[in-house]
Amino acid sequence: MKEIVTGQNRNHFSHQLKSETESRSKTVTDNSDNIHAETIIVGGGVIGCAIAYELASRGQDVLLLERSVIAGGTSCAAAGMLAADSEDFAHPLMAKLARQSKQLLIEHQVLMATLSGVEVGLQRHGFLTPFRSYSELSSYKNNRNSGLSADEVWWDRSTVQQEASWLNRDTYGAYYRPYESEILPVHLTKAYAESAQALGARVMEDIQDIRVRANEHGVQGIITSIGEITCKHVIIAAGLQSEELMRHVDLSLPVWSVKGEIASVQFSDEHAGYRPDRTVYAEDIYIVPKANGEVWLGATSLPGRTDLNVSVQGVQKLLTAATHWVPGMKEAQFIRAWAGVRPATPDGLPYIGACKSIPGLFAAFGHYRNGILLSAITGRLIAELLAGKNSEELGIEALSPERLNRKGVAQ
Repeated sequence: MKEIVTGQNRNHFSHQLKSETESRSKTVTDNSDNIHAETIIVGGGVIGCAIAYELASRGQDVLLLERSVIAGGTSCAAAGMLAADSEDFAHPLMAKLARQSKQLLIEHQVLMATLSGVEVGLQRHGFLTPFRSYSELSSYKNNRNSGLSADEVWWDRSTVQQEASWLNRDTYGAYYRPYESEILPVHLTKAYAESAQALGARVMEDIQDIRVRANEHGVQGIITSIGEITCKHVIIAAGLQSEELMRHVDLSLPVWSVKGEIASVQFSDEHAGYRPDRTVYAEDIYIVPKANGEVWLGATSLPGRTDLNVSVQGVQKLLTAATHWVPGMKEAQFIRAWAGVRPATPDGLPYIGACKSIPGLFAAFGHYRNGILLSAITGRLIAELLAGKNSEELGIEALSPERLNRKGVAQ
């Protein structure tokens, strides 16, 4: 497996990269002093790493650049739920892609464990969406955009008490979705990255001052803190930083920051009977038992916030809601809390596709709270676009990166 490049061995890597490039193709660039890659991915979060994995699995020449460390941003702060049926998607396309992506990810993780040696902590115990009363259930069904899945099972009060004795005994009932699953998000991101490397992709961390270089003919490469790198394709998958990168080439693809806080607790052996054995996906909180033994509680939603501070108010809100649904939570040990900032778009849809005004430039960001879930399908879609298919063929015209410009939304 190839080593991830950091500042200490970057110079050696640059010489090696140049040598590899020259031997791979004589038509890559006329300037033998330039580093080259067929495709450059900017962003080492779960989306960028998923794209790198998909392209590398197809034998593509891929270079992934990350300004900090792999899985060091939003991806490391996620809860890792694959809530394809529990999540209420406003757009039917998102619900369809979520289900496709969950299945792809479950298939990928088997091979990635072999390639990378990283276990992603996949757990497939299903999700429970509980309700306090009949009126709360009715409101849920009436307001739900996605409708109800054929796989959903209704548990009445007695079934809840029998199947989930740790849940509040006053629970009116719950929908059980047996095929929902969850993973450890940092493990998943690193599994994508290391598997991509095992398949021939190159990964560089701590690369600063990245700018896309383009002219009237399209993408020419990128300029970075270590020099210029030429390429045919650039894929921007850098989360909140993506808007600024696009602005460098006069494209307006706005993203909004939405901060979220998560807390982690753990149950001792003495109180193991209080520990949930399934994810609780309630209206006011999610409670996620993880493969590492912890239980994650999330998440607050604070639009416009970009700081990573965790507030007492936020933690108190999470613990209060968690303790309502799982009364035994008061016996758990508090482990830690953290915050992340999710990239949302004005219309709630991610930017996935080719930037038609700049040939060779692609966008893959703005997934908001579904980056982990949509990572596999995003990688697949970008790979299909690079292989020559268009958004119409793939049925993803609604995700066109420049759609808001056409609608007059982007400024």
